[in-house]
Amino acid sequence: MPPPVPKYKIADIWENGKSQEVIQVEKKKMGRPYTNGSEKSVTKRARMTEQDVEKLKFCCAQLEKNESEIIRLGIDKVYSELIK
Repeated sequence: MPPPVPKYKIADIWENGKSQEVIQVEKKKMGRPYTNGSEKSVTKRARMTEQDVEKLKFCCAQLEKNESEIIRLGIDKVYSELIK
């Protein structure tokens, strides 16, 4: 990504007598935006067998979702069965 372009060129600043003006450049926010409005600030880790990892990858490929989304779907499914 190229660096941000300032509003004025240095030559323009000196010619127009604006040598005391401070040029501010907006910083862009890093990271992905939240799509559903809920911030995911908690990280969990899980130990899995190779077979579990292969199943997870298969589900990701079939549903075209990432691993976190598949795990959340699994949690939702188990939770809804327990609530019944």
